[in-house]
Amino acid sequence: MKPLLKKCAALGLASLFAIATPTYATDSLQNMTPEQQLAYTAQNKNESTEKRAEALRQLARYPNQNSLVAVARGLKDPDPMIREAAVIGSDLYQFKHRWQIVSPLLTDPELSVRIAATANLLREYNQMSASQQDQIEAPYQEVTVYLAKQKDSADQLLLADAYRWHGEWSEADDIYQKLVKIEPNNSQIWLNLSDNYRAQNQDEQALLVLDKAIVQLPKEASLYYSKALTQVRLNQKTQAAQSIQTAADLAENNSYYWYLNGVLHEDIDLKIATESFEQAYLISGSPEQLYAVCDIYVRYGNDKAEACLEELAKVAPDYVIAQLKEKQK
Repeated sequence: MKPLLKKCAALGLASLFAIATPTYATDSLQNMTPEQQLAYTAQNKNESTEKRAEALRQLARYPNQNSLVAVARGLKDPDPMIREAAVIGSDLYQFKHRWQIVSPLLTDPELSVRIAATANLLREYNQMSASQQDQIEAPYQEVTVYLAKQKDSADQLLLADAYRWHGEWSEADDIYQKLVKIEPNNSQIWLNLSDNYRAQNQDEQALLVLDKAIVQLPKEASLYYSKALTQVRLNQKTQAAQSIQTAADLAENNSYYWYLNGVLHEDIDLKIATESFEQAYLISGSPEQLYAVCDIYVRYGNDKAEACLEELAKVAPDYVIAQLKEKQK
């Protein structure tokens, strides 16, 4: 759990605003990081509603203290556009924390906000307690009844997703099958149809769907990524490595694809695995990716292991470095 979320759990989210909020007045926007700028804009009442809402949506990419404060405040904002955007901004926080801050909006006076809150939480239906499932049932019924009357493809896709999250596989499949015929170039529909089979442990069928999608969209990296994960579940490790290599090549700046390429290639081609971890770190610069590089260096006696550990020691605790050194050959 991230430090802020541990703190929130200990204090209770009701005390969220007692947590020291960053003071932006002393910094110019030019001196702020991108996420600090977004958090500042989201809370700046002098900005337009549209600009604040867009900032909140973008904060979904930066789950940190500044972002959480901005999102939590946005969820209580009197403007429904801001509340709806704040729901989107909460996406990357752990479910138990999202439930605490988003579930009050299941009874929001604005339908669009209720739909956003329901969709956000319904994705985790299988993680919910019995009481949470009971609480979300009425919003789920309201949302599906509303969406069933809409003709727009985006609304129909959300309806199918809602059925899938709720475990109504057949209803979801009917809509997905119609949508892939209407919009065969929409990769998200193919991905969600595949997920509908995955959720039922029908990975062979999920793979067939992804293969059809790739014929239609041969340059769509996300399809190869999903195919790789499906092949891993089917114990097709060599094929999975090939699929994730294609995904990484197509989405060349996606650090996670390169990281996963390293993971899947380690038992197949150590050189490719090592280079993939290195590429992931070059793209992201994140400590987690640097750890992966050092880990494979020390486990296979790479000449650059010591230099890597020295670099990692600048951002990682001493015990992490000690654990890695224990793996050195």
